[in-house]
Amino acid sequence: MMRRLLTSLFLIAFSASVMATEVELNPDHPQQHVVVRGDTLWDISGMFLTYPWHWPDIWQANPQIENPHLIYPGDVISLVYRDGRPVLELTRGSTAYKMSPEAREIKLEKAISTIPLDAIRAFLTRPRVVGEE
Repeated sequence: MMRRLLTSLFLIAFSASVMATEVELNPDHPQQHVVVRGDTLWDISGMFLTYPWHWPDIWQANPQIENPHLIYPGDVISLVYRDGRPVLELTRGSTAYKMSPEAREIKLEKAISTIPLDAIRAFLTRPRVVGEE
């Protein structure tokens, strides 16, 4: 019985060490990459890793990235080391979008009515800016 238990423990320990493969980095890997439109996880993994299919090993080690499948243009992916292991850190890019005004022409059935002067007189005679409070 004891022999069977020891054999089982040895096999479990041996299989765990075989499964824990070392992630091999691409010798020409960048320190960081800014995601552009059209980038895929496979493409980005190919920049950092010799074997791109090992990308889950370095993404999973980073709890900051809730869903590595959701990367957006402008995000910055950096390769750092934690406890001697390479991990990818994600810094979200700006969520601000640059918008430009544009003129639109809409055909209306009737004219837009004006605002009655009584409704806006106070704003015309005593203009002021009010804060959030």
